[in-house]
Amino acid sequence: MSNEVERVVRRLKEHSQEIVAASEIGRIVVMDSLTFLDARNNSGDVLVGTSFFGASSARAGAALNARGMIACDAGIGKDEAGVAGLWVLDEQGIPAAAADSRTARFGDGRDLYENGVVSRLNERASALGIGPGMSVREAAQRMLDFRPDPPPRDRRQTVVYSSDRGRVVAVLSGAYSEESNRDDVLCVGSHAGVTGAGYLLGLRPRGVLANDGGFAKDGSGVGSLPLFDQIGVPAVAVAHTSARIGDAVSTYEDGIVSAANEIAQALGIVPGLAAREAARRMLER
Repeated sequence: MSNEVERVVRRLKEHSQEIVAASEIGRIVVMDSLTFLDARNNSGDVLVGTSFFGASSARAGAALNARGMIACDAGIGKDEAGVAGLWVLDEQGIPAAAADSRTARFGDGRDLYENGVVSRLNERASALGIGPGMSVREAAQRMLDFRPDPPPRDRRQTVVYSSDRGRVVAVLSGAYSEESNRDDVLCVGSHAGVTGAGYLLGLRPRGVLANDGGFAKDGSGVGSLPLFDQIGVPAVAVAHTSARIGDAVSTYEDGIVSAANEIAQALGIVPGLAAREAARRMLER
């Protein structure tokens, strides 16, 4: 092989990447092809690579949940296949832009970053003020500075049991309970520590079931239980090995009591009892 061929083969094997900017929230990573993506990359990266921006390139970025992605428009092409990946990433909430292939060489990521000019972009990128004619360098920086909105908190409540005596309601966190839950037995997905189930101390519901969180150091995973004794509320923790922490419905359906306060124990609620039965006893007291 000629020296040039050997150089190209070697470069394709090396999968070189260059970090051209970095901050506390992420990096701009430049590469000669988006096929170079690997375990070095993460969701904090803005990916700049001289691949065409087809759906296949976009899927690689989507799999990483990249902070942003910039590639080449490949002349747009038939059915706009050269930029089809822009819309794929739009659906994933990832800002993306394609550079005019006349402004950057294929196979030269640094040239794309330094000299590329945006030709097409998706709505997520447009919302950042990126537009046709902007330099790739500026577009990448805006993607890096972009702080995505956090996912909406799941405040849904699920009635997992009801009778003429009242309701047992599952809610992700005691922090999401409402005044209307005062007469309910509440199953929460959080731990039974003071910053978990402890949110319910002010509400004083009819009963509380939470996760023991592995009990944690100094028993802090169940630290709120004796506090509920002080306000007359039966409260228990279920074993973290029996119910998924963070899943309030699992607390009720799968939980096995691992710790109970004195008021709960007076109702016959002891370690080993199913959470379903514990909740029913709280409701009927």
